[in-house]
Amino acid sequence: MSKFWRITWREYSRHVFRKRFLITLLSVPLMLALMVGLVVIIIWMDSDPTPIGYIDNSGILADRIPQPPVKFPERNATFTSYADQSSAEKDLLAGKLQAYYIIPADYLQTGDVKEVYLEEPRGIAIQQFYSFLSINLLKNQPPEIASRLMDGNKIVVQSADKTREASQEKIINLILPFVAGILFIVAMSTSSGYLLQAVVEEKENRTMEIMVTSVSPNQLMSGKTIADMAVGITQLLVWGIFIFLILLFGKSYFSFLSGIAFPLETVAILVAVMIPAFIMISGLMAAVGATVTEASEGQQVMGLFTIPIWLPYILIAVFVQNPNSPLAIAMTLFPLTAPMTIAIRIGFTSIPTAQLLASFIILVASAIGAIWLAGRVFRMGMLRYGQRLRWKEIFAHQKG
Repeated sequence: MSKFWRITWREYSRHVFRKRFLITLLSVPLMLALMVGLVVIIIWMDSDPTPIGYIDNSGILADRIPQPPVKFPERNATFTSYADQSSAEKDLLAGKLQAYYIIPADYLQTGDVKEVYLEEPRGIAIQQFYSFLSINLLKNQPPEIASRLMDGNKIVVQSADKTREASQEKIINLILPFVAGILFIVAMSTSSGYLLQAVVEEKENRTMEIMVTSVSPNQLMSGKTIADMAVGITQLLVWGIFIFLILLFGKSYFSFLSGIAFPLETVAILVAVMIPAFIMISGLMAAVGATVTEASEGQQVMGLFTIPIWLPYILIAVFVQNPNSPLAIAMTLFPLTAPMTIAIRIGFTSIPTAQLLASFIILVASAIGAIWLAGRVFRMGMLRYGQRLRWKEIFAHQKG
């Protein structure tokens, strides 16, 4: 057992401390940070703190309530009252105002407001003025009514089978499992690629022949597979922590992030199916590496496994419309498509426990089979230096 853990640690440290891995590890956090930074800059630039004037002929703003301060990165425009249009026009021409509004005496009947500007104000400034006007229109209403009217329309999204429901503020919760699935694919593809290349390289330079003198092929391949999974989990943990910090920061400034919730049940289901799937793919990649003579050849074979993994995302529109269709159930049970199919379905429906249990059992059996196959292929091909081991030969030998 100690040899197994030594192999696992050697393989893990070999990949994790490489410059290439560190670049890949930091790429997602840096990309997210860049996206957040761009959003902050766009909002900051789209808001203009230059004052906005108004001429109130309706008396609505006679005893005005100031607009609540906005949150960073939005900048708050101030509102200045003018007795007549000529003084407002003078300040507008002098550049002291970005615009001014004329509220007519019959505003409550018509709802019309006249906007005057030299250069059209930015969208956020216009929103701030109408928010300021709405607050004052509702100032004599009970607080709960005023708050509800200021909130505007509320949209509730319901799954086709009516087992999932989310308000507009919490709609992001429907796509969180989907996002988790994408991160899983990226981490799995990256770490499995490392494993494939490592197996091919060790086969080419005959390092494996030396290692197999002190450990069994099953120990060697099992250690490499577990190390590969640990590399992927390392990526997911770093990315997950960074995303959590961004969401924690963003909740204070972006309302659509305030309703985020990731139920423990959903987390447990995703973890339960993704861990054996990770081991299965890693075992298959190790087996592929043992059959080929060049890493480029292995990458081509790897595509045969990648296509089924991505297939649920290609069919996502079908799953959203009918998450409990026969196709969805079949892909939940097929090991290569199961993790991603479950990640999509779980956001839109309640997957029956029997299906989840059956999928988990199949994935565990597939993971064990993949590791066993990797060890068997390695035993058959380790002494065939420079020769490609064909899958037909593997199964033909197995029957014999």
